[in-house]
Amino acid sequence: MANVRSALARGFAVAVVLVLLLVGGYVLVRGGFGGEGLLAYLLALALATGGAVGIWTERYRASLAATVGMVVLALLQSPFLLGLAVLLAVALVVGWSGRTRERLEVD
Repeated sequence: MANVRSALARGFAVAVVLVLLLVGGYVLVRGGFGGEGLLAYLLALALATGGAVGIWTERYRASLAATVGMVVLALLQSPFLLGLAVLLAVALVVGWSGRTRERLEVD
């Protein structure tokens, strides 16, 4: 069961990064970012990628820091980013609980 949770968490984390990449590509094709929009997008992409890497490498503290940073950025920017940050937080919780459950089964 722990392997399923880890796979689900990794899938959620990758989905967040892919959605951000697709949205960024769409915006660039349709006319680009205005003002500080590009900086905010790149910051959100960096935080999401950091969170996903933390989940993939099972470094959940680093992933937590990136997820909290993305939540703060989302609260300042847009509800869409908040939804992606919540999805990343769900992936973090699922991955961490899978790791905890795996440790309990080994002991």
